[in-house]
Amino acid sequence: MDERRVALLIDGENLSVDHAGLLIITAAKAGRLCVKRVYGAVTRLGDWTTAPGFRVVHVAPRKDGADIALSLDALELALTGQVDEIFLATSDRDMTLVALRLSELGVPVTGLGEEKAPLDFRKACRTFVEIGKKQGTAPPVSFDARMRKFLTEEGKAAAGWVTLSALGQARAKSLGISKAEAGIGKSASWIDWFKKQPQVFELEERGTQSRARLKPAN
Repeated sequence: MDERRVALLIDGENLSVDHAGLLIITAAKAGRLCVKRVYGAVTRLGDWTTAPGFRVVHVAPRKDGADIALSLDALELALTGQVDEIFLATSDRDMTLVALRLSELGVPVTGLGEEKAPLDFRKACRTFVEIGKKQGTAPPVSFDARMRKFLTEEGKAAAGWVTLSALGQARAKSLGISKAEAGIGKSASWIDWFKKQPQVFELEERGTQSRARLKPAN
């Protein structure tokens, strides 16, 4: 029997690129992941535009633009028989009708969304997988603790100092270091974040070479 063909369609304006790896792993368990698309206006997609392995479908920056494009592609894939199962990655209520229609067409739908995903969207999907939820019984690691670990490991060769530009690199992201996790906007400065915790971190402002480290013990 031929391997099942699977499509992963992501609302990039609704879900963070931080979930990219988990979305791929989850969808790939159902079969051969032959379609991986992210939808959104380029000004709202953030790092989705450079995420490897995804086809980015750009839409006009207007309300519901990403939802409409994703819905049309999902229905086309179903009606033309290109895939056997569709994963809809969003926490948006507007995808409820699409999930119901796909089910009527005989195409299984799995929803992937955060805790905020509405109940009606969850019920419209054959299966719903909640992402971003901590697994196991261990308490979640605070963002400050993650930042301390990152600075400690990355600053070993420079007396603990780490340039702020390193906070946007892959190593930092793998530890959950991002402005979204820090609770600040994408346009905000890491400098301001470190300034709010002078008792924990030291900061040297050097323009593009600004750097920070854990405050040494006295």
